[in-house]
Amino acid sequence: MIIKNKSQIAFYLISAIAASFLLSLVLLQLFFFALILLWLFEPYYEKKKTFGILEVSFAVFVCVRIVSIFFSEHFDLSIHALYKDALFYIGLFPLVFYLKSFSEERKTRILEIFLLFSIVVSLLGISKFLLGIKPRAESIVSGYASFSTFLLAGLAVYFSFFFDLKERFNSWLLSVGGIVILLAIVLALGRADLGIAIAIILVAALQKKIQLKYVLVIFGVTIVFSYFSFQQNSAEVKVRVSQPTTMSDRDILWKSAFQLSGEHPLLGFGPRTFDKIFPNRDLLVDKDVGAWHNDYFAVYLESGIFGLIIFLLLGFLVIKNGFEKFLFANNWRWGLFISLVALFLSAVMSGFVNNPILSLLFVFLLAFFSSEVNSEKG
Repeated sequence: MIIKNKSQIAFYLISAIAASFLLSLVLLQLFFFALILLWLFEPYYEKKKTFGILEVSFAVFVCVRIVSIFFSEHFDLSIHALYKDALFYIGLFPLVFYLKSFSEERKTRILEIFLLFSIVVSLLGISKFLLGIKPRAESIVSGYASFSTFLLAGLAVYFSFFFDLKERFNSWLLSVGGIVILLAIVLALGRADLGIAIAIILVAALQKKIQLKYVLVIFGVTIVFSYFSFQQNSAEVKVRVSQPTTMSDRDILWKSAFQLSGEHPLLGFGPRTFDKIFPNRDLLVDKDVGAWHNDYFAVYLESGIFGLIIFLLLGFLVIKNGFEKFLFANNWRWGLFISLVALFLSAVMSGFVNNPILSLLFVFLLAFFSSEVNSEKG
């Protein structure tokens, strides 16, 4: 029965993945694991057909990461990446395999589920903020940084669906979805992500993904709701207002990264070695920082120049194919491209490679993107 219904099972699993990103990390990982198991029983010659330039580039990046584990001078720390990052390393390939076989309708349904649950988790984050449970909006399973970065993808997909959904829903009602997602990003108080979110909205407006009157409503209502929300919970925003130019220790982190940059230039120190190699913890305001807050520094320091080159190549291929094929698409393909660009931009101030949720979001979006690169549609 499983053999006969593999495609249907894969559709349900990918739909479940789309729904569970910020609701349950355990379920998210379980659904990815189940999809990988299903894929492993597919014929090798069929799996090989799905490999394109993006899949090959990602596979090379994974190989460099794995090699850097075994050459790490802190092998006892790096070895944990083999199981902690296993879903990230493998998850792209089954996703691409099944997505390339899915119809347009199936892909659309999955991304509509992704959008719906982006709105749901936004509401949960807003509720936690308004109730004073947290000083910033965040999800059930992640902090504010992962929360706001995830919602950048939700926002891009929202605008790519706006005109299609107008046929089924009232346009003003649809505007509520944009207000909810943007408000959640504002209340998360991540300045870089908020800047990227505003850029997404402006690009969407310039490319007429949404009419200007709805954009003005989304901005206007979000500003009003933000003002009243900060009256309810103002502790963190007061810190932001009093220190508008603070780097949140990034200046110390990045100076330290430059200090270490010449020590292991080829294959890096190995994944997950930040706590061992970071030299200036006594200078940090937040003593619990556990990452470089920049994926480009992180990839270089963990996997060396080879890892960074492949990572940059992957970004270049996404941007090149996106500009050529999806930038002017009148459907969700535009949203996929903008989502990936948003992740690469957010990686300058935070990152997704070592994040258990955002790394899986990246392969989810990249799989959809890759499944459409050679398509004649769009």
